[in-house]
Amino acid sequence: MRVIRAAVAVGVLALLGLLVWDVVHGRGSGVAQKVDQGKVVPAPKLDLPRLDGKGKLSLASLRGKVVVVNFWQSDCVPCKQEARTLDAVAKAWSSKDVVFLGVDALDFKGPARAYLKHYGVSYVNVRDASGNTYPGWGVTGTPETFFIDRKGDVVPPHIVSVASRQKLDEGIRRALSS
Repeated sequence: MRVIRAAVAVGVLALLGLLVWDVVHGRGSGVAQKVDQGKVVPAPKLDLPRLDGKGKLSLASLRGKVVVVNFWQSDCVPCKQEARTLDAVAKAWSSKDVVFLGVDALDFKGPARAYLKHYGVSYVNVRDASGNTYPGWGVTGTPETFFIDRKGDVVPPHIVSVASRQKLDEGIRRALSS
């Protein structure tokens, strides 16, 4: 029994070491890291089921509009703090071809729908139950917000943690002028 425990412990430590090495060396192809360096990069593919149960939504279908992509989870306290602000800003910019897209990741459908109802979120939300979108985007937690210009490129800034109205407005203006 001790041999098995030791083998498991060595395996866990090896995986942890590999994760730390990868983070330290920044090998990830994530968009977040590049955008944080001031780069403009193509948005990763995003094609996920809608939380309202009406088919799938593809980010490519929104080309020609500025898209604000917000990654969130129903049990995330900072997500709850920014939810109403995101919805208010989404409504304020909707007449200017700006679309907000929420990505609920690593969450259950029931709590996610309850969250949207409780916070009055009216913009489109999709569900990534397995978190498969995280690596390509470079998402390390929630909430995280990205801005995509009309050409489909992610432009700075990338907001980590609670997004203020001022930061959202600045990001949208940058994407509109890109």
